[in-house]
Amino acid sequence: MKSDTCFSKRTNQPLSVYYCEEEAYSAASYERLTRGISLYPYLCNKCQLYHLAPEESRLNVKHNACFCRDSNGNPKALYLTKEDAEKQREKSEHEQHIRLKIYECEQHLGFHLTHML
Repeated sequence: MKSDTCFSKRTNQPLSVYYCEEEAYSAASYERLTRGISLYPYLCNKCQLYHLAPEESRLNVKHNACFCRDSNGNPKALYLTKEDAEKQREKSEHEQHIRLKIYECEQHLGFHLTHML
């Protein structure tokens, strides 16, 4: 488990950290009940812990849903709609300054992103 502190891209404030999915779901439920804010938990790739994000930012993405692999042999994220792939493309270009393109999964299950050369 990594201990890097993660920060909000929007507010630049440290993100709340949850050590298990159940704890994160409980915090999301509390926010919904007490403040009327809809959040969902996600596992952070950077710190390997859970954070919460606004429900409207959620994408329909699946992992290990097809046999497609990246250049390192890892499973590719599968976006169920082209719109979700486009949202992720725009987010990645804005936050990570990388150019990506969208293409259809070879198994016709959705869409993938790849780096543009």
